[in-house]
Amino acid sequence: MSADLPGIVRLRDRREALTLRTILTAARGLFAERGYARTPIRVIAQEAGVSPQTIYAHFGSKAGVLSGLVDLLDDEAGIPDLVAEASRTEDQVALLGLLATVARQVRERCGDIVTMLSSGAAVDPDIAATQAEGARRNRLGVEMVVDRVRGGGRAVVPRAADIAVALMSADVHTSLVAEAGWSHDDYEAWLKDTLVAALLR
Repeated sequence: MSADLPGIVRLRDRREALTLRTILTAARGLFAERGYARTPIRVIAQEAGVSPQTIYAHFGSKAGVLSGLVDLLDDEAGIPDLVAEASRTEDQVALLGLLATVARQVRERCGDIVTMLSSGAAVDPDIAATQAEGARRNRLGVEMVVDRVRGGGRAVVPRAADIAVALMSADVHTSLVAEAGWSHDDYEAWLKDTLVAALLR
C-alpha cells in the first residue's frame, strides 16, 4: 500500500535522513569532546535521543558511525552542489575556482572533523580508515574537475591532479589561516589564483 502513497514514502525517507543526521551530529560533538575511543555507542544514542539499536541498525558499529562523518562532511561542505555546478561549466578558471571553494568550505564548515581524523589516524585503525576514505573521495573529485579542465582552451600541466590535491591540503590551509591569520576569503582567492597559475599553461 505504501508504494501507492509516495508522499508517505518520502516522509519516511526524510525522517530517516533526519535521524541519521541527528546521530552523526551527536557523534561529531562527542568524538571531539571525549575522543573516539572513549565514546561508546550508548552515549551517542543518549545524546542523539535514540536507542543504541537504532544506531546499530543504521551504521552497524561505532566504526560505521565514524565513517558516516565523511558523508556528513560532504553534505555540510556543500560538495554535491559544487559537483553539480562543475558539471554545468567548461570554463577552466571557474572550474579551478570551484576546487578552491571546496577546500575552503570543507575547512571552514567541517574543520573539526578534518582535525579529528588527521590527529587520530596514527593511533586508531578505524579513524585511519575513515580518513583514507575521505582522502579517496577528495582525490576522485579533484580528478573529475581536472578532467573537465583538460577540455578547455589552455593546456593543463602533467600531474595536475597531484598538484591540486597538494595545494588543497589541510596543512596549507592551517599554515595560512590558523597560523598566518588569513581570512577564509583570502585563502580561497589565493588558492584559486595559485591553482590557475600552477595547472594551466
